[in-house]
Order: sequence, then structure tokens, then C-alpha cells
Amino acid sequence: MTHVSVRGGHAFEPAFVQAEDLLARPNDDRLFVDVRLGDPEIEYRAYRDGHIFGAVHGQIRDAFAAEPTPASGNLPLPGLGQLADTLRNWGVGRDTEIVVYGPTPALAARGWWVLRWAGLARVFLLDGGLKAWIAAGGALARGDEPHRRRLPEVLSLAGGHLPQIEVDEVERLPDGAVLVDARDEASYLAGHIPGARHLAASEFWTPSGRLRPAGERARLLAQAGLEPGDEAVVYCGGGVLSALVAMAMADAGIRPRLYVGSWSEWNKDPERMRRSAVGERA
Repeated sequence: MTHVSVRGGHAFEPAFVQAEDLLARPNDDRLFVDVRLGDPEIEYRAYRDGHIFGAVHGQIRDAFAAEPTPASGNLPLPGLGQLADTLRNWGVGRDTEIVVYGPTPALAARGWWVLRWAGLARVFLLDGGLKAWIAAGGALARGDEPHRRRLPEVLSLAGGHLPQIEVDEVERLPDGAVLVDARDEASYLAGHIPGARHLAASEFWTPSGRLRPAGERARLLAQAGLEPGDEAVVYCGGGVLSALVAMAMADAGIRPRLYVGSWSEWNKDPERMRRSAVGERA
């Protein structure tokens, strides 16, 4: 079995793509991934009811996360071997262009982040998802996943191509460090990591599922006290919503680190929860 190395950047690169642009430049080596997270049976039925022609079904728990442990968050990063097997079964080679989309941009962002973190450089998020594809006249399909050629080679992936942070380092963040909670306001008010400021990921897209224009995203970040050149740590419940906020930060010139474990990891330790209750840093 042949192993093929992939090379990715160690920083965020242009990430968002429009349906019209994809249709204007056909690519025989392009894979769409329909990224979902809800009940697996319900989500697969929804995928079967209509998806972009040729798209595979990417359940986050299976494709873009590992099984949680008693100490981890709900959606820890997948093992690189697990991810490589998934990509091989999808027919992904070293030059394949991958376009992720989902019911919300945040779900797609989790797929984008994991793939870029693992070293794949040609990964993009479809702005507006399935609705935008339909509006642009893109081809659709129904039914089960298409048969894709299982490649003989296995991609040799390597983590660390996007910056992340582990819980022990989050515990030691100094006063003044920019820590952002991307969950909804009610979840944030119910409990958050000490010192975190609130910036809901849902503010970054419209009711139609389109991303807000870059200028509006930059204003949202500025309202949270973030400016180009700043460094930030962002988290949510399990590393999904925060992946989209990290993308928006990077697009605005901010340097984000993603805390993948997020609140679902933080809240498993009684001492950490005690500090959250009193707003105390380590």
C-alpha cells in the first residue's frame, strides 16, 4: 500500500467559496462533503432527500471526531489514521479539491478545520450551503452515497497545520488574554471559562445560511474588542461553532487558536468548574 504525503500551510488560508465560482470552473477531482451532526439516522435521511450531486455524507462523529473519553470534550479530534481511512474511502487524493457544506456554516466549518489541521490545503467552505448551490443552478441528487473509487494509496496526514490549544494551557492563560466563547448567550450565562467574553457564532450568518459580508464580520469582532493582529483563543461546546468563529477571525487578520475540547471538556473537572463559578483564573 502506497502512502502519499500531503502538504498544508501552518496558517489559515482563503477558506470561503461561492457556488457561482465553483460552477464556473468545473473540476473532475472535486469532492463535496455534506457535513452533519444530529441524530445519525435522521441526518442520513435528510442527506438522501437531497444533496449536491456527487456529495458524500460526512457525519461529524464518524468523520471529523473521535469517540469521547471520560475526560475529553464531546467531539475530540479524530485520529489521523481514522481520518486517512475516511478520505481514502471517499476517493480523496493529494490533489483533490474538497468543498464542505452543511445545514449551517458552523457544521461545515468543523469539517474544514479538521481537514486543514491535518494538512490538506485544498479545502473550502461553500457559502450558503445547499440553498446557495440550488439558487446558482447546481446539480442535485437524491438517494444513497455515490460509489467512489477507493484509492490504493493512503494519505499521510499530520496534525498541527492549524493552531489549537489544550485544556492545561487554557487553564494557565494570563489575565488579559483574549478568550472567546462562541456559544449562544444562554449557554454562556449558565457557565463559562473564567475571563471569556461572549461572541455568538450564529451572528456570523444570515437566516438564509449565507455568511455575513466580511465587513460585517469584522465589525462583530471589533465589538467584542478584537482587532487585526490580535491573538485569541476561541471555544464553544464541542469545537463546532468555534471553528467558524476561528475562520472569521483569521479572515479579519486575527490569529486564533481553537480549543477543540471546549466547554464539554472544561466542565468535566470539579476544580475547573469551581473556578468558573467564582470567575477565578488558575
